[in-house]
Amino acid sequence: MSDRHKLLSRETLCTLDKGTIDLTTVKTVHEDGREHVISEPIWADRDSIAVLPYDAEKKTVLLVRQMRTAVYLRDQSLILEACAGGIEATDTSVEEACRREAEEELGVSLDALEKVGQVFINPARMVEKANLFLAPYQSGQQHPEERHQDEDEDIEVVEVSTKTIKKWLDEGNIRCPRLLILTQALMSRHANVF
Repeated sequence: MSDRHKLLSRETLCTLDKGTIDLTTVKTVHEDGREHVISEPIWADRDSIAVLPYDAEKKTVLLVRQMRTAVYLRDQSLILEACAGGIEATDTSVEEACRREAEEELGVSLDALEKVGQVFINPARMVEKANLFLAPYQSGQQHPEERHQDEDEDIEVVEVSTKTIKKWLDEGNIRCPRLLILTQALMSRHANVF
């Protein structure tokens, strides 16, 4: 942090399976000398990965659909997402975490991973950074019966055409931020897939 920002306090309000919620108070001194103190809850969790597998020949991508309580509460619906998950303590690298999640959620083995970037998913409320990847796969090579989902997961694997996902992007109908970013990256880096 710069000299203009100072952490005044950080108190854990709640400990969850997926991190903590901390009440954090930060003081900022503006360039004109004004001081501003803000206290707000911050979710502190481990970093994550997200991957968009694509088949350049068949022009398809693999997505997931699962129950997300926040989306359900807001819209009484489910959304399509990029394959994503937390980096576990046992993962030796971000890439290993990406491959593990793809096997667990999609039933697909990914060899070549192309890093797109690392972003804060919600910089106002979460410390989590998401590592984003593109990866080629071969349509028909998935093995959903070999997936290892968590006990509370019921993940549906959805294969869609790149024409369809481009249409969703053009119409503003992609609702998962990771999928939005990865679709744009795929279009930018691999236009031949569309």
